[in-house]
Amino acid sequence: MKVKGKRKIISGALLCTMCAYTMPVMAFTKEETVYSKLTKEGENYSTLVSTHLENEEEADVLKDMTDLLNIENTKGEEEFSQEGNSLVWKADKKDIYYQGESQKELPIACHVKYELDGKELSAEEIVGKTGRVTVTIHYTNKEEHSVIVNGKEEKMYTPFVVVAGTVIPNDKNKKIEISNGKVVNDGSKSLVMGIAMPGLQESLKVSKEEVEIPEEIQITMEATDFALGNIITFVTPKVLEEEDFKFLDKLEEVYQQVDTVEAASNQIEEGSTALAEGSGKLALGSKKLNEGSTVAYQGAKQMKEEVEKATKQLKNDKKEVLDEAILNQIGEQAKQSAILNQTQKEAIGNGAKTQAIQMMQAQKEEIGKKAESQVSSLSLSLQQKQQIEASVKAGLEANSNYQALPVAQQEMILQFSKASAITAAEETAREAAKQVANKTAQTVAVEVAGSVANQTAQTVAGEVTTQVAQTTAKTTAKQVANQVKAQAQNQVISQMNTLGDGLSQLTNGLGDLKNGTNSLQKGASELQVGANTLEEGVKQFNEEAIEKICNLINNDVKDGHERVEKLIELSEEYNHFTMLNGECKGEVKFVMIMDAIKKEQEEEKNKEEAIMQSEDKEK
Repeated sequence: MKVKGKRKIISGALLCTMCAYTMPVMAFTKEETVYSKLTKEGENYSTLVSTHLENEEEADVLKDMTDLLNIENTKGEEEFSQEGNSLVWKADKKDIYYQGESQKELPIACHVKYELDGKELSAEEIVGKTGRVTVTIHYTNKEEHSVIVNGKEEKMYTPFVVVAGTVIPNDKNKKIEISNGKVVNDGSKSLVMGIAMPGLQESLKVSKEEVEIPEEIQITMEATDFALGNIITFVTPKVLEEEDFKFLDKLEEVYQQVDTVEAASNQIEEGSTALAEGSGKLALGSKKLNEGSTVAYQGAKQMKEEVEKATKQLKNDKKEVLDEAILNQIGEQAKQSAILNQTQKEAIGNGAKTQAIQMMQAQKEEIGKKAESQVSSLSLSLQQKQQIEASVKAGLEANSNYQALPVAQQEMILQFSKASAITAAEETAREAAKQVANKTAQTVAVEVAGSVANQTAQTVAGEVTTQVAQTTAKTTAKQVANQVKAQAQNQVISQMNTLGDGLSQLTNGLGDLKNGTNSLQKGASELQVGANTLEEGVKQFNEEAIEKICNLINNDVKDGHERVEKLIELSEEYNHFTMLNGECKGEVKFVMIMDAIKKEQEEEKNKEEAIMQSEDKEK
C-alpha cells in the first residue's frame, strides 16, 4: 500500500511533467530559449539566449531586463535603448525577438562517459574503434533549494525534464539500445531519444528500491569504426498545475482523523507495554523471592543440621582438656618451683641433727619416737612459703601454654600450684625428717646420727619435694581443667539445644514461605506470558495495521502531498534564465548541443564546407 501510494504520486508528477503548460496574459510574456554548445565530454563552452517578448496587449514600448551581452534584434528593425540591465524596446505593437550571449552557469550540468567493451576511453581514443560501445550521459541538477516539508527543513530541486536524442546510422552500428527511452529505426538510420529527471528522486524522497527516477541516459551499440553525431538535449522546468491536485485538499480532514486513531492506538500500546513491564517485574520479583526463600530454607536447614551434629559431637566428647605434653610442662614448672634452696636444706638438716642427738642421749626408741613427734609438727617459715610461691609463679609465667589460658584459669592454676607446692614441701620435709630422725637415732651415735640426719634430710627433702610438687601439679591441673570443661560443655549444650529448637521452627516457617513463593512465581509467570502475548498482539496490530496506515497517510501521503506542492512552487518560480521584469510572466527552456565525435579528417572537411557555404551566402 505504501509503495502504491508513492507510485501514484510519482506517476502524477511525471505525467504532469510532460504536459504542455499555459501562462496567464500580462503586459507581455518573455520566452527564453537557451542554446548551449557542449564538448564531447559535456562541458559547456558557449551559451546563446534567444528571447521572444510576446506583446499580447500590443504596447508601443516594452520594458525588459537582461544580463546578456552583444544583444541584437533577430527579427525586425525595432530599436532598443539600454541602461545597465534595463532594456526599453520601441515595439510599435509588435513582438520582439532578440538574442545575446550569456556567461551564466546552466541549471543542468552534463557529463559524458565512453566505454569500449567495458573499458573507459576518452572521446579521442574511442573514435574509429570497433566493439561494444556504451555512451553514458549523466545530468546533475544545480538548482538546489532548502524548503520546509511537513515541518522539517528539506533539500529539494527545481524539477527539470531532460530529453536527449541523436541519430545513429545503421550501416556501421547494430543492436542499438537506449535506457529510459525509445529507438525508432527507419531502415537506414535509428533515432534514439531518452528521458531523465535529475534531482527528482531526492526531491520526492523515494527510495530506489521502490522506484528509480533516472538521472542519466545510456546509449549502447555494436559499433564498427565508431562515430557519433551531435547529441541534442532539451531541458524544461517541470510544471505542475494546481488544478491537477485539487483532490489532495480533502486529505486535511483525513490527517486529523488519522491523528486521533494513531493517538488512541498508541495509548493502547503504551498500556499493554506498561502491563507487560509490570508483569515482568512481578515475575522477576517473585522469582527472586522464591529463589531467596529457597536459599534461606536450605541455609536454615543446613544450619539446623550442623547445630544438631555439633551438639551430638559435644555430648560425646570425652577428650582430656590438657594433653600429656601440657601436663608435663605444668609438672616440670611445679618441680622447678619446689626445689629447696640451701638455707631450707640446712634448716631441715639442722633440725634433724638436733632431734637425732636428743634421741641418742636417751634410748633409741624413745629418741626415735620423740624425733618423729617433733618432726611431724614441722612447717615452713613465711619467707620459705613466699619463696616457693614466687618460684611457682615465675615458672608458670614462663610457660606459653599457661599464658594462652584465660585469665581466670591462669589465676586458678597459680593459686592451686602455690598451695600444692607449699603443702608438698612441708609434707616432704616432715616425712623426710621423721625417717631420718628415727633411723639415725637408732643406728648411730648422737653426733654421727646428727651429721647423717643433717645430710640425709637435705637430700631426701630436695628429691621428695620436687617429685611431690610435679605429681601434685599435674593431677590438680588435669582435675581443674576437666571440671571447667564439663561445666562449659554442659552450658554450651543447653544453649545449642535451645538454638536447635529455634532453627527447627525457622526451617518449618521458611519451608512454608518457599512453597508459597513457588506458587506466586508460577502465577506471575503465567501473568507475564499473557501480558507479553497481549503486548505483542497490540504492538503487531499497531505496527502492521494502525501504524502503517497512519504513516502512509501522515508521512508518505502527507509528505508526498507537500513535496508535490513544493515542486509546483519551484517550477513556477523558475520562469527565466537571464532577468525578468516583475510585471511580466516568463517561460524558459534549454537546448544543449554536444559536439559530434568524428575523425579529424571529417571534422576538417566539415569546417571547410561550412566556410565555403558561408562565403557563398556572403556573395
